[in-house]
Amino acid sequence: MLERNYLIKKIGVIATALIMAISALSAADETTVIQPLTLEAATRRAADQTSFNRWKLSLVPVFASQALDVASSYGMRELNPMLASSDGRFGAKGAGIKLGANAGLLGAEYLIVRKYPRSARVFTRINWSVSIVTAGFAAHNFAIR
Repeated sequence: MLERNYLIKKIGVIATALIMAISALSAADETTVIQPLTLEAATRRAADQTSFNRWKLSLVPVFASQALDVASSYGMRELNPMLASSDGRFGAKGAGIKLGANAGLLGAEYLIVRKYPRSARVFTRINWSVSIVTAGFAAHNFAIR
C-alpha cells in the first residue's frame, strides 16, 4: 500500500513536469513578428535622438565652467565650510568635493535621460543655465584676485 502511494505521487510529479515542458515548448514555437515603425514612432525616436545629442553637447560647458570656477577659486578664502580646508581656503579637498559632486549629478542625469529620453530637453536647458551661472562666479573670482 505504501509503495502504491509512493508510485502515484511520483507519477503525478512526472505528469506535471511533462505538462509544463510541453507548454513551454509550444510557447517557444510561437514566432514574434516585429512590426515596422509607424511614421509617428519614427519621428518621436528621431526627436529623442536629437535631444539626446544636444544633451551630450550641453555637458561640455558644464565641465568647462566647473573647471574654470575651480581654477578661479583655488587658494582663495572659501565661504562654504564643506569646500574649505582647515585654514579656510579653497584647495584640493574643495576641488575634489566640487568636481565629484558634479560628476555624481551628471551621472544621475545620464541614467534619467537613458530611462526617459524626453527628459533630455529639460536637462539640456538646466545644464546651459548652470554653466552660465558658474561661469559668472568664475569671472567674479578672477575679478577680485
